[in-house]
Amino acid sequence: MKQFVFVLLGLLLLAGCSGATPAATPTPDYADELMGAVYDPPRELQEFNLDSTTGAAFELSAYSGDVILLYFGYRSCPDFCPTTFAELRRVMNDLGDLAEKVQVVFVTIDPDRDTLDLLGLYTAAFNPDFIGLRGEGDTLQAVMDQFGVVAEKQVLGDDPQAYLMDHTASVFLIDPQGRLLSQYLYGTNYRDIVHDIQVLLGANPQA
Repeated sequence: MKQFVFVLLGLLLLAGCSGATPAATPTPDYADELMGAVYDPPRELQEFNLDSTTGAAFELSAYSGDVILLYFGYRSCPDFCPTTFAELRRVMNDLGDLAEKVQVVFVTIDPDRDTLDLLGLYTAAFNPDFIGLRGEGDTLQAVMDQFGVVAEKQVLGDDPQAYLMDHTASVFLIDPQGRLLSQYLYGTNYRDIVHDIQVLLGANPQA
């Protein structure tokens, strides 16, 4: 079902709000064709720079012209994260040649345990082109705040390494202009994401 939102919505596990106040930009004409929860208007994102499994720092602006599917999670996640990445793998497979204009990005919310080497092994298990990103402290928090993402540690026992992370489990779509365009809640049919990317890239043939 087509959805239009005026605030960040759909945090699966926890509620939170973004501290950023991005500038408004016109809603694209094709927005009413999209299946995801559309940001009306799209949100301008500030540049961010995080360490990446590619060996080079990730900069959002370097992917201008491409669609980015961004997900915040952690490697030890027992359910939401592996399920989501299995679905994103299906998205990329179904896109065919259009997948060349799409980048899947995984930002860890658990930098204490998720090294870049481990993130690289994790993302490659789903698709060798998926990228893992790692940041710490205020740097990571600033990126999370732009998307209204929240994460909270749930300690399981005396072992400081024994914990789970309750976190926002949505996929965020960034359009070829670098704007946050839509959000897909956990459990969204992967075909809806495929559909939206096809519409988006068809409406932006220069991308």
